Amino acid sequence: MREKIFPWLEHEFIMLSCEGDPAGSVTAETAQIFSRFDERLHARGLSLDNTARTRLWARDMDCWESGVKERARILSGNARSVSSSHIRPDRFASPARIAVDLLAMRAHSGQPKRSVEYDPAGIVLRYLDWENVVFLSGVTVVLPSFDAQLATIVGRIGDTLAHARLDWSRVARASFFQHRGQDFAELRRRFAELVPVRIPLADYTSVDTRQGKLVEIEITAERRLP
Repeated sequence: MREKIFPWLEHEFIMLSCEGDPAGSVTAETAQIFSRFDERLHARGLSLDNTARTRLWARDMDCWESGVKERARILSGNARSVSSSHIRPDRFASPARIAVDLLAMRAHSGQPKRSVEYDPAGIVLRYLDWENVVFLSGVTVVLPSFDAQLATIVGRIGDTLAHARLDWSRVARASFFQHRGQDFAELRRRFAELVPVRIPLADYTSVDTRQGKLVEIEITAERRLP
């Protein structure tokens, strides 16, 4: 397991990354990862209830489906959090079939998370509103072209930011997951045309396509403190 502790957005964050043990089922492999996360978080005075975001990595579509379902089962109730999931075989340094990155936040107050669902609610949370930080799940869509997908994703993110009483100027980080056949330079150019706002942090990862989805975007935004 890898662990990183860092300050960001007026909070302490803990990033944990772990690959599973492929000895049993994919469901059991996923559950074991989160059990290890929970143990490590407890050692830091936290728990899975402090989860803000997870990214799940799978070797193939069958592994992805089982892993996503088990993650949703585990991260329910107070542990409900935003998420994304990707197929990326070259992410693995072991025979594991599932890997997960988990971001936990140490809250300053007893203020609970506010989980906002899509309508109708699904396996993915729309956004998490927690103290001064708003976390959006990864947004993706199936449409015939890259340009159509990107424009629709940007529009949906804008709608979610507005629902949270924010806008693109409050975005602190954008994470892009793009099919390896696409060009990152073109993604940056097209995104800048659609969102002419400076975003302080942006990162880009190549993934394999899933159901024809060519790009997915995660957003983290910050509210102005009083």
